[in-house]
Amino acid sequence: MHKTVIRLLPALLVLLLVAGAVHAESKSETSPRPVKLMTLEAAGATLQRQFPARVEATTRSNLSFRTAGELLELNVSPGQRVEKGALIARIDDRNARSELDSVRSRLELARATRERMRYTLERGAISQAQFDESDAELRAAQATFEQAEEQLENTRLRAPYDGVIARVPVDNRQIVQVQETVAVIQQPGELDVVFHLPEQIVQQIPRQDETTPFETAMAFEVRFGNSEKPYLARLASYTTQTTAQSLAYEVTLRLAQPDDITLLDGMSATVRLDLGQLLPASENPVWHLPPNAISYLGENPEQAVVWRFQAPDRVEAVPVEVGRLTSDGLEVSGLLDAGDRIVAAGAPRLNADMRVTPWEKEQGL
Repeated sequence: MHKTVIRLLPALLVLLLVAGAVHAESKSETSPRPVKLMTLEAAGATLQRQFPARVEATTRSNLSFRTAGELLELNVSPGQRVEKGALIARIDDRNARSELDSVRSRLELARATRERMRYTLERGAISQAQFDESDAELRAAQATFEQAEEQLENTRLRAPYDGVIARVPVDNRQIVQVQETVAVIQQPGELDVVFHLPEQIVQQIPRQDETTPFETAMAFEVRFGNSEKPYLARLASYTTQTTAQSLAYEVTLRLAQPDDITLLDGMSATVRLDLGQLLPASENPVWHLPPNAISYLGENPEQAVVWRFQAPDRVEAVPVEVGRLTSDGLEVSGLLDAGDRIVAAGAPRLNADMRVTPWEKEQGL
């Protein structure tokens, strides 16, 4: 009896293993496979781009002296409003005044000499050439006097227009050099927003006749700081040559000073640009998918497909054409629409008969 049981034991073990495998296989066939899904966004959504920008005063001037000297008078401070012609600063003018007094004396002497020559010429005591010589000396003395007056005025720095003093980088009683900035003045009213457009985007903008790509009509939305309120700006200027460091073109936008926000020179901004206004329309939109979303299954192994989720638990293969690999993923085009839910990973392991369930990320992971 015991020997019979021992002989049958291996056969019983084999039967148990086979039954377990069949049960596991049937369970795997009936249990839906979790799949990670991604939703295709509208084609225009991928064409919305943001660019960091900075605020600059539209009219801004660095005020400096045309001659060097000791700064004796500094009448402004940052944030101060000034009127056109107001005295901003003054440097030591003793040498300029001394020179002006000297040339004034020579001018008065030249005037008196010319008057005597004119009187003498009328009486025939001198020639016309002698009178002309005195007249030329008077004109030269007058020109020298005007230059001396200008040199004296150059020791005074005045506001070129009504504005606000933005910065004063010097201190009183210091020696300032020629063209050294003494004060920065800005004219309120309008502001510039400057940002850089990468050459990769510019290359895709179509040219129209002889116009440059930037002259294509486009709308610019500007946001300042952390505010989400958009302000419309217009194109003011642009460069047609990139900088060696950034390989980007500098674009300047212009807008009126908003009434509901205080904006100063140097503040940060964000420019939002709808590239859909610039790029040519495409009948077959291009989507960007992860490489793991592409598989080559079916009768034609060269035909790429993606798996579109069909609620509640099925997927269907959608033939697609695969383009280049970009930083956003593989470029894919085909019979896909915005809102389609595509299997984003593990596509080669799927088939049309398989039941699936959307994989939900567990909270805390």
